[in-house]
Amino acid sequence: MSDLKHDVTAERWAVLIKERMESGMTVREWCHDRDIKESRYYYWLRILRQDAVKEKEHRQQVSPFVELPADICREQVFEPAAAVIRKGNITKEILL
Repeated sequence: MSDLKHDVTAERWAVLIKERMESGMTVREWCHDRDIKESRYYYWLRILRQDAVKEKEHRQQVSPFVELPADICREQVFEPAAAVIRKGNITKEILL
């Protein structure tokens, strides 16, 4: 399936799945009323979930943070820190 066709079909199914969830009906009832195979519904539910996971992973790979060299972190600070954040062996001091 081409990306465009997949995107259009996925968008259509996202609307249908949202409609089913908001209806309060079971999947079986909702599919029966619309003459949709339950297997098709669950197939697209799985595909949409996989797409969402891929999108989330992609967003996590594009980080707005920049890694600082270790020697910058070892700089002596003579003022008391306003706040200290520790995670594992990493410490970040915030000065005012």
